[in-house]
Amino acid sequence: MNYRALGKNIRKYRQEKGLNQEELAELVGCTSSHIGQIENARGIPSLEMTVRIANALCVSIDLLVLESLHHPEIIHLHDVEKQLKQFPVSTKHAVCAMIRDLIKLVEKLPGSQSADNYSAYDSHI
Repeated sequence: MNYRALGKNIRKYRQEKGLNQEELAELVGCTSSHIGQIENARGIPSLEMTVRIANALCVSIDLLVLESLHHPEIIHLHDVEKQLKQFPVSTKHAVCAMIRDLIKLVEKLPGSQSADNYSAYDSHI
């Protein structure tokens, strides 16, 4: 488990929500110093505390621990699937066709099997 990344993500989503450490601590039932320790990887939250934090920040736990997952692309695919649900079937088919075409283009790129080609894209996801 990458606790430094967990803390970084908690800080990121806390700040996006406009909360300071004291406000988040109040929402999850702990002290602001405990939140600070978690964010700085000096403290390891329990699973229960991680769930409370995720709920308070209105994010899923998988977003908090993304860097520790072996297959983080599954999260992104799930997000795309959720977004597609709002469209009619014809639009879903069109989007799937575009994705297949995009994959074909990516496969033609020199060194397309290299993970380095996707690092710039991954940092924006």
